[in-house]
Amino acid sequence: MNTEEHNAFATFTKKVNWHLGIGDVSAATGVSQSQLRYWEQKGYISSEKEKGQNRKYSYDTLIKVFMISNFMKEGFTLAAAVSRAAEHRETMELLRQSMVDRFQGITTVDGFPAINLGYVDAEKTKVLYLVVKDGHTDIKMIQNK
Repeated sequence: MNTEEHNAFATFTKKVNWHLGIGDVSAATGVSQSQLRYWEQKGYISSEKEKGQNRKYSYDTLIKVFMISNFMKEGFTLAAAVSRAAEHRETMELLRQSMVDRFQGITTVDGFPAINLGYVDAEKTKVLYLVVKDGHTDIKMIQNK
């Protein structure tokens, strides 16, 4: 997906109302509704609530609840789990932005699937690839002819 396609998808997802009720979030994550209310009271998560209606959680909040819950299962306190989830989110956003900025397409290098990350020099003679093989990713720079 190029930058233009990614921006179009981001715009689309903001327009779509992907909100879930508290019961849906609880069922999907295994976090009780009372815990969700407590986390919201503490400011760890948020919901949208219009007058006379139930809480509605975004897909983004669903993922956050899932991460917090998993970190707590690993033995972290609630506050530490929230912090770890925020750090994870920042890392994932950096990776996402890096890939959107650098992604030039998918090809094959030496018979293996490879992600083209584009030129790495001002002269545009060297291209950087992430080559996926044998369960890991290698970095390969190829001189353009």
